[in-house]
Amino acid sequence: MRKLLVLLILGTALWSGYWFFGSNAVRNGAEDWFANAAAQGLVAEKSSLTVAGYPNRFDLTVTDLRLSDPAGGTGWQAPFVQVFAMTWKPWHIIAALPPSQVVTLPDQEITVTSEGLRASFRAKPATDVPLAAVILESGPFKATSTAGWTTGAARAVASISADEEVPGAGDAPNAYVLSLDLGDLTPDPAATQTILADSGLPPVIATVRILVNATTTAPLDRHAGDTNPRLATLSLRDLSVIWGDLSVSAAGDIAPDQDGYAAGRIDIAVTNWQPLVPAMVAAGAVKPELAQTVQTMLTALARDTGDENVLKLPLVLQDGRMSLGPVPLGPAPQMVPPSG
Repeated sequence: MRKLLVLLILGTALWSGYWFFGSNAVRNGAEDWFANAAAQGLVAEKSSLTVAGYPNRFDLTVTDLRLSDPAGGTGWQAPFVQVFAMTWKPWHIIAALPPSQVVTLPDQEITVTSEGLRASFRAKPATDVPLAAVILESGPFKATSTAGWTTGAARAVASISADEEVPGAGDAPNAYVLSLDLGDLTPDPAATQTILADSGLPPVIATVRILVNATTTAPLDRHAGDTNPRLATLSLRDLSVIWGDLSVSAAGDIAPDQDGYAAGRIDIAVTNWQPLVPAMVAAGAVKPELAQTVQTMLTALARDTGDENVLKLPLVLQDGRMSLGPVPLGPAPQMVPPSG
């Protein structure tokens, strides 16, 4: 019994020592980050920084956080940020974000209000700290800009995961899976008022889902600041949009050509596509006098599918140019810089 008690006391002392050593490392690392940011000319301010959670967690809380880049005109303000990590797996971090925060851009400030906004970062337990997964999720949220626009959704989940984290994502090196899931997305009412009135589309987009496989030129790890990973290939496995009776699906592959321009093909299918033409006219993308011509052309293309309610168009990127079906769209984006 005495030996068991001695072992219990010794184990408690060792674990306590580990927690206090780890909590000091977390606190000092956070303080050093703020000091280094200020030394680089950034504004990095806070009211307090504390670490709690003994004995099983490291809970970092920063209050009255204010970060900004005076040169770039960008910044972020939040009343608090909490970061949690279990003591036995510090490579898995969860951040709880406040119900209200302000993002500053060069030409506007955006106030974001949300319920249950949090982020999760998980690395593989290795010295290079390679990315395993990053997940950002929220319940109902709304973004309001001083530029006069607002948008929001009932739910949102965005993630990026290393290939082995999602079955079937492939075995390519530096391969990742990106996903986005939005529910009840509400575009800015002021911007869409005329479009909705002319097209008959509802004010809320019920579903937006995107699933992408991508490879990068270097792994996403602690050396990323030096290796500067860039997008090498992109495979759109699924895109789904449901907006009233109109629905959109798309899939395809894109990779840089020998000059670094995006090249490939994305096949797009639009079911119940008829509201598209009045929506494009209302948005200014199609001149009113051309509306009937465009309607006739799209109707003819839809007939080729065997179902006039389904419009299928390929987005083709080739020789540095883009086209959607027979319509040229202009230059293709450059995935690799000319020097690459």
